[in-house]
Amino acid sequence: MPELNGIKCPVCGNEFADGDDVVFCPDCGTPHHRECYKLAGHCVNAGLHHTGFNFYDENIKTDKKPEKAENKVTPDGYYIPENKESDKSGEVPSTPFVPVIPKFESEYKGQTIGGEKAEYYAAAVRTNTNRFLGLFKKFEGGKKKSGWNWGALIFGPYYLLFRKMYPQGIGLLIIQTLVSYLSSYFMSSLAPKFTDAVTTIMKAKAGSAFSAMTFTNADVEALQKSGDFGVAAEIFFITAGILILLRIITAVFADRIYFSTVTNLIKNVNEKINDSVSVTTMPSMFNPTAQEISGENAKLFYLSRKGGTSLFPALIGYMTISFLTTL
Repeated sequence: MPELNGIKCPVCGNEFADGDDVVFCPDCGTPHHRECYKLAGHCVNAGLHHTGFNFYDENIKTDKKPEKAENKVTPDGYYIPENKESDKSGEVPSTPFVPVIPKFESEYKGQTIGGEKAEYYAAAVRTNTNRFLGLFKKFEGGKKKSGWNWGALIFGPYYLLFRKMYPQGIGLLIIQTLVSYLSSYFMSSLAPKFTDAVTTIMKAKAGSAFSAMTFTNADVEALQKSGDFGVAAEIFFITAGILILLRIITAVFADRIYFSTVTNLIKNVNEKINDSVSVTTMPSMFNPTAQEISGENAKLFYLSRKGGTSLFPALIGYMTISFLTTL
């Protein structure tokens, strides 16, 4: 099969050889080993059929290219699918939930970071890759020891959870919560009159959500006249200073921590997935057909799912802290 020289089966990842039992998708012409096709249960490129994808056009380069025609077959038995423009019935719908191997910035193609392919880092980062991969290369080369991350400064532990730095995010949440609880403890023990004055004002404002968030001039004067207002102010400023310092430290080292997190993820994936391993994406209500991917694509797919960002952990962290502060 001269037209398949150098072409790999999309399921097992092995190149087609003379004598192989090969079948071709009747919709897009993608070749598969017969047993591999049975294993997958469908064309691996089923998710591209709705786009008019043609494997022959995309992958096989010959000097003499046969013209497209309905049900046309090459002398080697290669099926050329008909050019359908309007009838898309029965095709797999294109949704953001269909597994897609991420596209990577071309300037990092063929480069390495920390001894691993830059594409692996791009797959694990997924968003804002230019910024992070540029920083990662500087970290690796020793040009930078730390960075500055505005998201980490503003959102603190919630940013770390958003970027799936779970141990660091949870640890910072615990530290911040302890600082807040210690502040409340010292406020009540060292400035009891101020604490009583605040409690009295808040009770008076109970029942009105808007007024509970505002203090009038009379309220401020009442707090200042409490016998230990000065001690309360010192505790407040010390607490605020500690929390601000924690945010600054987080902003300085967040990118460096993220580099270590992504590097460890890549090492873990390399240990679990080698070039002969295939990954099957399970069908769901959003992705009606399973897909079989192998080799490098399996690694990239796994990294893109384990990496990236997620709002859910950050929301859970915020809701947990909000609940604890009401106790």
